[in-house]
Amino acid sequence: MEISNKVQIPSSKSTLERPPIFILGVPRSGTTLLRMMIDSHPEIMCGPEAHWITTQQLDWAPSLRSLTRFLTRNEWGAVKAFKGVEQDLIYQLMANFIDEIMSASARSHGKIQWAEKTPRNIIALPFLYQLFPHAKFVYIYRDGRDVALSTVGKWKTIPISDKKVKNNYKNALKRWVDWNQKFGKDAKKVSLNYISVCYEDLVTSPQEEIGKLLEFLEVPWSDKVLEPHAVEHDIITMKGAGMQTFFNRNSIDTASLYRWKKELNWLQKRTTKSIAEETLLKFGYEPTM
Repeated sequence: MEISNKVQIPSSKSTLERPPIFILGVPRSGTTLLRMMIDSHPEIMCGPEAHWITTQQLDWAPSLRSLTRFLTRNEWGAVKAFKGVEQDLIYQLMANFIDEIMSASARSHGKIQWAEKTPRNIIALPFLYQLFPHAKFVYIYRDGRDVALSTVGKWKTIPISDKKVKNNYKNALKRWVDWNQKFGKDAKKVSLNYISVCYEDLVTSPQEEIGKLLEFLEVPWSDKVLEPHAVEHDIITMKGAGMQTFFNRNSIDTASLYRWKKELNWLQKRTTKSIAEETLLKFGYEPTM
């Protein structure tokens, strides 16, 4: 009997009816609000953050991305150590692993599509795209001055790439610049088909902005997306900064818009002009005065 040496790679196509959705954005840019709005749609499940996909949270709990790197690049990894194991097999198995978990959760809610929102995924776009090239990507951005002000005081340190730094206005603002710039470069490199959502527009004109988003996602309209506070969501903890902000409000509001105009001190304004002014202007935000 002839045995084929060609490995049959499982398909990474979602087991559900529609492709997965990834929400990308710097922390404190409105990713939680957008997640809740999308999760409120009767056809889409957007559950808690899945840090295990791209981020190593604990020394003993590597992310799937770090495991993939080991399996495909290390001399002890499967690709180099085992004959017949190709890199594509590893990527497809990882994609299938994620999809099976997310699809099972979506089905348990009676939904036919899953979405995922973990802010740090914004700097892991190449990996996500390699796993899910046909996914729908949603990029949300917000005025970096408000992002930095919203970040300060929430944590003692903040992650910058694979390390953590002191949480202060300068570091938070620099992260906003660096992560948004990295996303832009990565998106261009893979010719990413995605939609941009401006946080300020989302909270001032939610019906119009979410309507554009649902059209991009090829999902029918539902009034429920405008009332995310009235829908039950899967939540791991209420301690997260995004969760606290969301549940402290009873509706989509504009209370946190342009805080920087009232709260920035002279030193923070000087810091902003030095490291973020060019990026702010590219996004269409007004100059720091």
